[in-house]
Amino acid sequence: MNLMRWSARLTGAPWRATPPSGAGSDRAAPSGDAVVVPGPRDPTSPAGPVDTPEALDPTGVLDPHRPQDLREVLNRIPAPVAVTYGPLHQLGYANRAYRELFGERPTGLPACDALPELGTLGVLPLMDQVIRGGSPRSVKARCILGLTGNRYYNVSCVPLTRDPGRTGPGGAPVLSTQTSDDPTSGVLVFAAEVTDQVLAAARLRESERRHREAAVTLQRSLLPQKLDQPADLRVAATYQPGGAEAAVGGDWYDVIAIGGGRTALVIGDVMGRGLRAAAVMGQLRTAVRAYARLDLPPHKVMSLLDGLAMEIDANQIATCTYAVWDPQGRTLGYASAGHLPILLRCPDGTVLRSEEQNGPPLGTGGGVHHLSHTLRLLPGTTGVLYTDGLVERRDEDIDQGLDQLARTLTGAVGSPDVVCARLLRAMGVTSEHDDDVAVLVFQLPAEEESPEWRRALDSAGREV
Repeated sequence: MNLMRWSARLTGAPWRATPPSGAGSDRAAPSGDAVVVPGPRDPTSPAGPVDTPEALDPTGVLDPHRPQDLREVLNRIPAPVAVTYGPLHQLGYANRAYRELFGERPTGLPACDALPELGTLGVLPLMDQVIRGGSPRSVKARCILGLTGNRYYNVSCVPLTRDPGRTGPGGAPVLSTQTSDDPTSGVLVFAAEVTDQVLAAARLRESERRHREAAVTLQRSLLPQKLDQPADLRVAATYQPGGAEAAVGGDWYDVIAIGGGRTALVIGDVMGRGLRAAAVMGQLRTAVRAYARLDLPPHKVMSLLDGLAMEIDANQIATCTYAVWDPQGRTLGYASAGHLPILLRCPDGTVLRSEEQNGPPLGTGGGVHHLSHTLRLLPGTTGVLYTDGLVERRDEDIDQGLDQLARTLTGAVGSPDVVCARLLRAMGVTSEHDDDVAVLVFQLPAEEESPEWRRALDSAGREV
């Protein structure tokens, strides 16, 4: 099979030209087995026979200004190359690198017999597509087993066209990579080894996996292992880290028993990702537990946390809601530092959203602007504290997520742990979710409702 003029660039093989050597000579000849891929040639200049020594310069190196035998060029390429022809992809030629990698291959046989390794790599279907469509096709990072260690290659299939009026030994067509209106008659298969890149990428993924596991372990260890269960309040919480592609964030929750039979409920979210965010979260959570026992109003706790957050890391901010349930007056006092509103489901299914003014996030120096608010709750009320991962989506406004959560909560009945599970499921939070999610659900025991309690709920929202 004759392979005629080289006139197209192989995928993955850069152009190489011999640099000028200075005055008095056209080009300097490279030494050894250096390969020179032909550069542009003046079509009006005389061309010697393709298969004669005139194609070489006096040093035996391919002359870039003369037409070359494609076999000679391919044989000098250190990457595996094979050329096939016909709809059955009969093997016409395999270069030295191909034979050294896979052994001698019989020419004239279909690729499924002569080149079984291409079938293993999933390249044969691509070759069919090249014959039908006349466009190059490629696959990336395919592993060749059975060699010394696993080796990975990017494999490209380039269409070849028939050189009209010429045939090679045994009637094989003369093929060329030149652009032509003739249908594709053959395929040039070129493999570029990418083993080092694949192994480096695998090491990077493994490093990222270990880093993420460490962050998740730290995150979970800093969250409460068991929630306090007050006699007059049922609580449940859940934390769902982001999927494998997402770095762990700084979401947290807590339930703290304080003096006078009261209970503090906390939800927070440190901006950022990774070990640093988890570490900052742990420090803030510890501080909240200490400040809660000072019997301070919620906005005072927020002010202290703001100052601490600035000391920990002036470049990292956090949002937080701190609420205190007082069973004596059935009141929920709370303050919010830039966090999402509390949702409350009344016994009749009505969902209320706290709309009072938020203070600035923690770590911004705006602690003096925080305010405390008070709500009076009916028996049987269910409340939900949550982080933005539950309602925020890249392709929609966060208000849409809040509305969807409110609709979901309307029908979410059952114990707090059942409500947690239903909210996660309805909001599409799975193990592959792209953000961390923390949810804290509290529920007042149902009692006989009275007009007094309903009037108390209607008058909710006074500031202190």
